[in-house]
Amino acid sequence: MKLKLEDFKVNIPNLKFDNTENLNTIEEYIGQERAYDAIIMGLDIPQKTHNIFITGPVNTGRRTFAKNILTKYSINNKTPKDYIYVYNFKNPMKPKAISLKSGEALKFKKDLEETVEMSFNALKKGIEGEDFSQKRTQLEQEYMNERKKVWEELKNKVEELGFKLQFTSNGAVTIPVYEGKELTDEEYDKLPEEVRNQYEEKTPILRQLMEKTMIKITELDKNYREQLRNLEKYWALFTISSIFEGIIKRYYTNSDIVDYLNEIKNDISENFPEILSDENAMKYYKKIYSVNIVVDNSSITGSPVIEATDPTYSNLIGKIEYISHMGILKTDFTMIKPGLLHKANGGYLILDAEKVMKNPYVWDALKNALMNQEIKIENMESKLGLSVVHTLEPDPIPLDIKVLLVGEEWMYELLYEYDPDFKKLFNIKVPFDTEISIDKAEYFAMFVKNIIKENNLKDFTKSAIEELIKYSCRLSGKNNKLSAKFGWLKNIIIEANYISKKYSNTIPYVDANSVKEAISRHENMFSLYRDKILESIKDGQLILETKGEKIGQINGLTVMEIDSYSFGIPVKITAKVFSAKQAGLIDIHRDADLSGKIHRKSTMIIENYFYSKYHLDDHMTFSASISFEQVYSMLEGDSASLAEVLALISAISKIPLRQNIAVTGSIDQHGNIQPVGGIIEKVEGFYNVCKIQGFTGDQGVIIPYQNISNLVLNNEVEEAIKNEKFHIYAVKNVDEAIEIMMNKKAGEYMDGNFEKDTVNYLVIEGINKLKKLHPTKKRFWQWK
Repeated sequence: MKLKLEDFKVNIPNLKFDNTENLNTIEEYIGQERAYDAIIMGLDIPQKTHNIFITGPVNTGRRTFAKNILTKYSINNKTPKDYIYVYNFKNPMKPKAISLKSGEALKFKKDLEETVEMSFNALKKGIEGEDFSQKRTQLEQEYMNERKKVWEELKNKVEELGFKLQFTSNGAVTIPVYEGKELTDEEYDKLPEEVRNQYEEKTPILRQLMEKTMIKITELDKNYREQLRNLEKYWALFTISSIFEGIIKRYYTNSDIVDYLNEIKNDISENFPEILSDENAMKYYKKIYSVNIVVDNSSITGSPVIEATDPTYSNLIGKIEYISHMGILKTDFTMIKPGLLHKANGGYLILDAEKVMKNPYVWDALKNALMNQEIKIENMESKLGLSVVHTLEPDPIPLDIKVLLVGEEWMYELLYEYDPDFKKLFNIKVPFDTEISIDKAEYFAMFVKNIIKENNLKDFTKSAIEELIKYSCRLSGKNNKLSAKFGWLKNIIIEANYISKKYSNTIPYVDANSVKEAISRHENMFSLYRDKILESIKDGQLILETKGEKIGQINGLTVMEIDSYSFGIPVKITAKVFSAKQAGLIDIHRDADLSGKIHRKSTMIIENYFYSKYHLDDHMTFSASISFEQVYSMLEGDSASLAEVLALISAISKIPLRQNIAVTGSIDQHGNIQPVGGIIEKVEGFYNVCKIQGFTGDQGVIIPYQNISNLVLNNEVEEAIKNEKFHIYAVKNVDEAIEIMMNKKAGEYMDGNFEKDTVNYLVIEGINKLKKLHPTKKRFWQWK
């Protein structure tokens, strides 16, 4: 069947506007009802087992879809708590995590800084005041009096024993006194022996008195220091209690904060002499008494929605940083840095599934956090046992989060198949559709308005929107479906606005010509390789013919993909039949290991088709070969099987094939034509070759009947079809293709044979001629 432009042209619904100026923007995502229902169910189910995986191709707006829904959904949620890390006075290596009401962390940090500063100032002023000085002087005087009293008692007892107590730089010593005179060592040695013996007998008593006195003095010193410490502590507590009273009252409902404030108050009272000793000491203690805010939700309403572009282990769960000081690594609780899980805690985290898998240990860290429902900050080198540095062990923070992974279908299938934990954690699949009914054209125009508003672009005319709709159908590969590849469409919209401003800035709207030019330029960015191939065809380096007839030669249609750009290129397929000692049909590409499994399958189907169609038996066989000429890469797919069959039929029957018609289509064992992919690229690929070799008016392509709905051709090709310069034929079976390609009736099978002088009749005749070349040999059809 020869197609008219009306048979496949995109039928755009009537748009009820002249331009987009007065159009409303659209908040919902068009054509994604299934995905919307799935994601809402996942958000409504609170259990940790129902995290969400959004599947679909790239550039379909999956992330934007998720973020828009989450933004609306989260606004009515309760804003989650803030979290801070503080100094642990009992174990500094294990910082404490404390939660506060949403928005309180910043206030508490400021309040605490002011309280600490006021306390230090009050202590500094108070220690220089008369009141504290008097109390300390009084305590010191009492201590000195007690100490003097002890020494006086010792002195009297020493004198009763005939000695005198004397104090030197080395401590207290006793000197013998004889007849009222202090003796020197020489004088002592000259004393009568019995007198010296009397002194010697008193020496142990003196030693005991000295030891007891030293014990009393030590006890007095200890009591004095303790009393002084208590005086300082109680005085400091008395001085700062009123200052801390205000902040404690403000946060009295948070027992963790109250306990922490009391710990600071006690620590200040115990260490205030050191704190006030110099500026460095004061700076050090101010740092200890500060807080490290790891979660601050003061600026959000509802629950947080965080989108991560490059998730790594550290920026997912947080990290502990270090500074190097004189060759030594140092850290403290203020150097704990939050991760994405902290920021999204109590809300939603959107992650790219492929990037999660590519970055080392990210997937394991995410699973552990979700399964344990807590965020434990641990540097990777410590986790792997690669660090010898003694580091912090911060308290884990409770985790309440919904994670949304965004990835393609193959990623979902891979995780579902090989990771048991994935099934436990991600039980909501959100399938993102790639196609939208063309009936949603009005919503499509509103989507364009979204892009216009977001990027401050010129408004588009109705005809410009129609060109975008046609391009959207072209992206989807169906003339009745819009594409959900909104990323691609956004690029075209922005580029069309650029062209309109640069070349038609006086026109208030972006028109259809600007859109056409944008599409042409966008495709031109990626079409260098295609143009090089077309140039080689024009120069005769790649041999193709688009005129005349040839026996056993046909133009097949293939699709090449370079980066993100696909294009069609015709390829010459040739078939040869002959008589040989070893019979069979040779697929040259298969025997050269240049074909894939699907292509090999298609050759087996061709074999079975010939067996069935022409009733072959062991006595009606031949040898043949098929080759894709000047193709040196791997062949895959079955879309050339119709062209291969036609080439074989031509080679056997000796009926030439039209070279001005290229063929694509897959066949089944009954000879029915099946749809194939890349129809747009294949049709336009052969059109481009005909264009450079010269149009004859009878050139065109044969496609499967089922692929009519896939035809969304560019304006140039449509115009050529409209003017009968290029043609498209749709066929349902091999016989229909035979009659177009050979200008001869295919022939029906009746009464044990095909109609005389038809193509199928001549195929049988050709097989019989091959058989007669070796009448004694038994032949069979064999696909090698």
